[in-house]
Amino acid sequence: MQLIQEWLLSLHESGSMAAVLDSFVKRCTAALEDFAGQEACAALGIRDNVRGLLATLARIDAIVAHEEQRRVLSSRADTWVAQLKDAMYEIDDVLDVCAAEGAKILAEDHPPAPKVRCAFMFSCFRSSGPQKFHHEIGFTIRDIDIRLREIEDEMPTPPAGSVNPGSKRDWFFSDDNHFCRSCSDAAKPRAIGTQVQKSVGGLVPRMLREGKKKVDLFAVVGAAGIGKTMLAREIYTDERMTENFPICMWVRMSKDLSELAFLKKIITGAGVNVGDTENKEELLGLLSSALSKRFLIILDDLDSPAIWDDLLKDPLGDGVARGRILITTRDEEVATSLNAIVHHVDKMDTENSWALLREQVLPECSSEEIEALEDVGIKIAEKCEGHPLAIKVIAGVLRSRGTSKAEWEMVLKSDAWSMRPFLQEVPQALYLSYVDLPSKLKECFLHCSLYPEECPIRRFDLVRHWIAESLVDASENKSLEESAEVYYAELIGRNLLKPDPDNLDQCWITHDLLRSLARFLITDESILIDGQQSASMCPFSSLSKPRHLALCNMENSLEDPISVKQQMSLRSLMLFNSPNVRVIDDLLLESAPCLRVLDLSKTAIEALPKSIGKLLHLRYLNLDGTQVREIPSSVGFLVNLQTLSLQGCQGLQRLPWSISALQELRCLHLEGTSLRYVPKGVGELRHLNHLSGLIIGNDNNDRGGCDLDDLKALSELRLLHIERLDRATTSGAAALANKPFLKVLHLSEQAPLIEEEEGNQEGTEKEKHEAVVDSAKVSEKIWNELTPPPSIENLVIKNYKGRKFPNWMTGPKLSTSFPNLVSLDLDNCMSCTTLPALGRLNQLQSLQISNADSIVTIGSEFLGTTVMSKATSFPKLEVLKLKNMKKLENWSLTAEESQTLLPCLKSLHIQFCTKLKGLPEGLKHVALSDLRIDGAHSLTEIKDLPKLSDELHLKDNRALLRISNLPMLQSLTIDDCSKLKHVSGLDTVEHLRLVFPPSTETFFFEELVIFWSIAFPRWLELLIHKRNALRRFELECTLPLLRSCLDGGKNWHVVQQIPEVRITSTDGKRYIRYNKGRRMYETNAQSEE
Repeated sequence: MQLIQEWLLSLHESGSMAAVLDSFVKRCTAALEDFAGQEACAALGIRDNVRGLLATLARIDAIVAHEEQRRVLSSRADTWVAQLKDAMYEIDDVLDVCAAEGAKILAEDHPPAPKVRCAFMFSCFRSSGPQKFHHEIGFTIRDIDIRLREIEDEMPTPPAGSVNPGSKRDWFFSDDNHFCRSCSDAAKPRAIGTQVQKSVGGLVPRMLREGKKKVDLFAVVGAAGIGKTMLAREIYTDERMTENFPICMWVRMSKDLSELAFLKKIITGAGVNVGDTENKEELLGLLSSALSKRFLIILDDLDSPAIWDDLLKDPLGDGVARGRILITTRDEEVATSLNAIVHHVDKMDTENSWALLREQVLPECSSEEIEALEDVGIKIAEKCEGHPLAIKVIAGVLRSRGTSKAEWEMVLKSDAWSMRPFLQEVPQALYLSYVDLPSKLKECFLHCSLYPEECPIRRFDLVRHWIAESLVDASENKSLEESAEVYYAELIGRNLLKPDPDNLDQCWITHDLLRSLARFLITDESILIDGQQSASMCPFSSLSKPRHLALCNMENSLEDPISVKQQMSLRSLMLFNSPNVRVIDDLLLESAPCLRVLDLSKTAIEALPKSIGKLLHLRYLNLDGTQVREIPSSVGFLVNLQTLSLQGCQGLQRLPWSISALQELRCLHLEGTSLRYVPKGVGELRHLNHLSGLIIGNDNNDRGGCDLDDLKALSELRLLHIERLDRATTSGAAALANKPFLKVLHLSEQAPLIEEEEGNQEGTEKEKHEAVVDSAKVSEKIWNELTPPPSIENLVIKNYKGRKFPNWMTGPKLSTSFPNLVSLDLDNCMSCTTLPALGRLNQLQSLQISNADSIVTIGSEFLGTTVMSKATSFPKLEVLKLKNMKKLENWSLTAEESQTLLPCLKSLHIQFCTKLKGLPEGLKHVALSDLRIDGAHSLTEIKDLPKLSDELHLKDNRALLRISNLPMLQSLTIDDCSKLKHVSGLDTVEHLRLVFPPSTETFFFEELVIFWSIAFPRWLELLIHKRNALRRFELECTLPLLRSCLDGGKNWHVVQQIPEVRITSTDGKRYIRYNKGRRMYETNAQSEE
């Protein structure tokens, strides 16, 4: 019986590889068919060879499709699958060479010749002349054809008529399918079941209880995928924990995480900058002082007690603050060795399993629909054996099947459930979810196995990697990038990837069991190597032809492991967590001619070898955050390059003119560099859809840089960031025209120099004024000629020097000009005296106005309404931020009875508007959830906001005297508002937080001097004596005031009336914690030290 199970397992593994191979064969066939119809194929004289190869591929494709449908292969399948994959890779490579050589021939036959010729060819195709090359390439194609026919003879012959291309159903979420959730939707809180709730209810009080130890350790122990991390996350986000521990941090432990990286995560998580420190002893010293307040640290997936024994025990024991450490681990011995309080996570019972599955799949279905699926749903949930992860990924499968009971029955009866686990810890449900993926998604999922556990990856990078590896199919209605985003959303929707909780839209992480599954299924091609391994331990010897290599924790250079240089078949080389790598070996690149992806970001590499130009197949080159100072001109030979990312290369001052030869380039990122100009040839790269950091003009007059008219041919752009618009010399009328897909647009001039801002530039006052006026006129002329297309969704305007906003922002057709604008950021428009009628933007959801130094009044013109108008102003605006508006004094929101203002506004932030005298009266009609006011030094009163509900945060408002009539407010924070004397009408406030920094002791108000020493303000005592809704009181203050709150002190009678109190000294060293309901009172402030 065991032999039969093993045989079935081997069949399933081979079947899975055949499924991926099916997609690969179809992709190569399509590319070959496309090439066969091109002039380049005819120019090379190889069209007959290509057609013969296509005929062979058609027969093989039919067999592979048949085997994928059966998911059963012969015992010899591994051999022909490997051989066929090798042949497909070779076809892929040969097509690149043919396209490059064909393009060269056509260019020579039809002058003018390109500026840069591709001088590099595969070593096997090097020849003295074109005729010999034609002969060699034809011979190579015939050789591949012969080998494919030999492979075909080894493959099983499908029965006649057994292959029906339309019979296989790929369960792929369509764009219109409501189950295809966005990343943020996937991260929304979900039902956690009564078992988890019970565990949280038991653990949190135990963790809050003070013991004799300064640092108490707790451990959540259980098998992989059982829900340890889910339980820890619920504890971590529990309101009681966040309220009691000012410092909270989550560290995902992994084998790739070094001691230095771990220490840096803890220290930076506590809000302390570690700088460039690379010394362990220095970091240990910083650790003790960094955790100056009560802390909670989660160590997720800890597999060794060494982290505590070697790194945390002594520094935390010597620290000033108490804390809790919660670990999750599969190994109970780890918890025992730490003397931790252990909580075991059990499998979910059937009731909770079904509840989780139901909530994941049927959140919006009627009770009748749920009841119809309950029987089969419970049976599926039972097959998941109480593993939350298994339930979630099966939920992803079921979501793709809709609410059809027959489809659910098919999932229940899948033979994948009966397979003996090939990885003991991986539930069968995970393998079933993989088998259920469309072929194209299988490849994308397996590609994710390359990334280290502790490194969340930017979604942008991931989808670009997929495109570079040709894993994304072209679509008539979408760009490759947009199609890749659909793939990404699909994997998110199936719970095979998940957003990083700290960065939902830009990063992803995947469970280690899913990563283990992916690595197991692709072990013949991909490998991740930790630089701490010796060269002898590098597992290249176990792989015949590794295609993808990721290196992490590498030091100094890429000369080790030496065996890397021997991998001629590599298609991907990526570095992670290797900031000390300074050199990439020339020989390394020369020995990896098939590279398509090269990611050296966040390393210390200072120069690229000239041999980079020999990587004919390279599609993706990422040098973000490196120390490169120059890009070699040989980069122009990379005729297949799609992505060149140089963000944050601060030492980079020039780009080679040969960049104009990169005709396949789709993404060019230049932000954060020291470039003085961008070569004009960038305007010839017609496939560009992302272009950031584009610098207009040139500091030197002898050589030209890009100007606005160079943009007119770039019709595929989706994202465009333009800098130094002030240097434009050509009309911008056509620059943004014919950009129907452009969604993100950033426009910027040079920021004013410090001496200009301070008025210290040379010349008379009249000359200075004339210079400013001239600059404003030039700026207005340039910007008026620019007309952003109606497709824009995100617009940033920065360092605009004009005195009035561009015509396209101030005209009566603003709403029709920007029908899709969702986000608008106006930054450092220092000379504009009035704001546009932005209230007319019907889709606007987020608006930020910063550094508008000439705005004195915001009035009705901002709303865009008239007396006769019945239109709603800012109908969808949710977030409004006003920052650093130095002259703003008055802001009014007035409307007729028939008009509606800001109906959706939830969050309003006013920061450093030092002359603002008051909030607009019309704000009382707005249902705000969150209001934050910082540094409004002329604001004396906050009153009459009856709809403000969740939180009011006030900081450093030096003139604030009164807060009144906020009848729905639940949370109030007052930080360093030294003149505040009257607080009333806050009967619903449940949480009050006050911060009194030491500087307030110097104020010359008698009652405040009393207050800052030992007394509470009268308004606080009145608030408490009313016995209103106040449940929690937090105070950060000087030590004398803190000690007045001790049991028996002057303010103890106030403290003891509040259900929960936490008082901390400004230096974080002394505290009082009091909970009336739990009869808990703790302090370390008795001492006079």
